[in-house]
Amino acid sequence: MSVLGSTAVADDGDLQFRRTTPRAAVREEPGALVIGIPGGRAWGIESALLPLPASPTTVIARLGVTDVAVREAFVRVAYYASASARTRQLAVADSAPVSAGARGVVAVALDPPPGAVAYRIRVLARLTDPRDVSASDAVTAKLRIARAGARPAGRLYSLLLP
Repeated sequence: MSVLGSTAVADDGDLQFRRTTPRAAVREEPGALVIGIPGGRAWGIESALLPLPASPTTVIARLGVTDVAVREAFVRVAYYASASARTRQLAVADSAPVSAGARGVVAVALDPPPGAVAYRIRVLARLTDPRDVSASDAVTAKLRIARAGARPAGRLYSLLLP
């Protein structure tokens, strides 16, 4: 399921994102995704399954967390053995977390394990108390996919909220 037609621009085209759980609320605002975090574990948005690029690639995000109900926000890259179907994850790599009241630029360099042919990008947040919900503007994310030798790309603007 695609949430938006054009949520972020990579060096070679647009990326599509969807919510990571059917229980999360998702709506589109101009230039932004608004996502509800239902509590419990880490929830947010994820890209479609993407083929691994030939050149070195880094996922760069500027994250800001304004709600104390959010313990941390981070970017996760998950690697898969198939590019055509959702298979079991081979491995994941997480960025450094950004905590409540902080802003930061985080990055995850693509470093796939043996057998990986595809990856998925996630922007996730965890709540301090799994029974809480976040404020409507709890987390903002500006995402860029940078490939070696390519010009800087566009950004993803998203809000993670209840």
